[in-house]
Amino acid sequence: MYSIKTQNKDSIYCRPELKKIYIQEINWGDGQKFQVRASIDNIDCLLGTYSDKEMARKIMMDLIHESFRNRLEVLCMPEDKQ
Repeated sequence: MYSIKTQNKDSIYCRPELKKIYIQEINWGDGQKFQVRASIDNIDCLLGTYSDKEMARKIMMDLIHESFRNRLEVLCMPEDKQ
């Protein structure tokens, strides 16, 4: 993959070197949220926040598959459907 655009579209990581992709559970005032995070070039980065853990897992798996396939120029993190 050439680059990753974060869910809030504030950051684009060009030619990211992914070391680790994981889900972090956060308890917010309005309930539990699941953050998809990655270690990119040895920096911990938030890629997206989701209200459904299964959606976060699917996004994480898509990221893993795309990083090995290398067929997308820009992978945009999908919006959370609440």
